[in-house]
Amino acid sequence: LSNYPVSRWRDKLVIRQAGKKSFDLQVKDQEEKISYGIYIHEVLARIEYRDELEKALYRAVTDGIITTVDKEIVLNELNQLFTNATIASWFDRTWQVRTEVPILQPGGKENRIDRLLTKGNEAVVIDFKTGVPSRADHEQVLTYMNILKQMNFTEVSGYVLYVRTGEVVEVKSGKGRGMQKKDKGQLGLGI
Repeated sequence: LSNYPVSRWRDKLVIRQAGKKSFDLQVKDQEEKISYGIYIHEVLARIEYRDELEKALYRAVTDGIITTVDKEIVLNELNQLFTNATIASWFDRTWQVRTEVPILQPGGKENRIDRLLTKGNEAVVIDFKTGVPSRADHEQVLTYMNILKQMNFTEVSGYVLYVRTGEVVEVKSGKGRGMQKKDKGQLGLGI
């Protein structure tokens, strides 16, 4: 042979570690909901603009993150999210977009901003969450916002998107700060 291609087997083999739960329908349904939230988070992290959605889903299938069956479900879920005007505005081409931005927090801890939008001196921080709303989500985005203000961004706003429910929460900084739902009819979590 003139050419003998070699690759790491660990990059090609996927091992499922939760096999015994596969036959428990209630657990399986709950795990599917969690998985779809994770899948949606993964695809959102892979795109800068909405018109890249199909390409990102194709890559997610070829990378083995989702199956072709899951692809249609995730696409429908994402299209449902994009019916929200606030979410759709985060994926238009008027912004300079960075995804999975590493950020060094005070004290040396490193974290990643899921989505950072910038335009001149304006910055928007968006954090995608798959779980239930919590104070820690708010504090995390608030920390990112404060760091961006120290970097001379004068207009900084922050949001948490709970991908499983489509809930958008605006994070407010300053006195009387709290989380406010961006969409009409949603409850607020005062902090």
